[in-house]
Amino acid sequence: MFGGEDDKAKFNTVLTDEDDLAEIKKIADRLDEDETVLVVARQSRVKPGGSLTTPNIIFATNKRLIIRDPRSLGLRQSIEDISYDRITSARIDQGMLSSRIILRAPGLSTIAEKKLDGITMGSDSNEGQIEAIPKDKAEKIIEAVNQGIQRAKVPTTTIVNNQASIADELDKLAKLKEQGVLSEAEFVQMKQELLKKL
Repeated sequence: MFGGEDDKAKFNTVLTDEDDLAEIKKIADRLDEDETVLVVARQSRVKPGGSLTTPNIIFATNKRLIIRDPRSLGLRQSIEDISYDRITSARIDQGMLSSRIILRAPGLSTIAEKKLDGITMGSDSNEGQIEAIPKDKAEKIIEAVNQGIQRAKVPTTTIVNNQASIADELDKLAKLKEQGVLSEAEFVQMKQELLKKL
């Protein structure tokens, strides 16, 4: 039987639903070793925007959004992924029967050019829409995407702040050397110690 604890550990996921684990198995070779699948959502087969024979499956991981587009009754597939650092915004358009996920990211038009079923372009070439997603799953995907966007922003800010503070410290050292407070040897030593922190 597929879907046991061993499969959860093998695929690094918090999910327990056997259907979700079966879908994860289909993309397992594409997942990074430290990547965790957080949400799996399937497009509706019957609701507007879905696909009767081969609905897309959307995976929200701790690193990216993965879209699996099965073709030829599931015999072939196309897999696209969008890392969270590329996504600038994500929102839900909730309809009566299902939800639409709307993403904005530079270069998103490459996904639409491949004409994945259920993914359409908005009026902006950087905006894509994933149609016919169950409302509860759409909300979980948006939550995972927004958390991923926030995580992706943190390291960049830290590095920039660290570089700015080191630049300020180097400037202070140069002024102290000019004023004669530090010798050339002291200045070089302190400068090297600061540069090691980069």
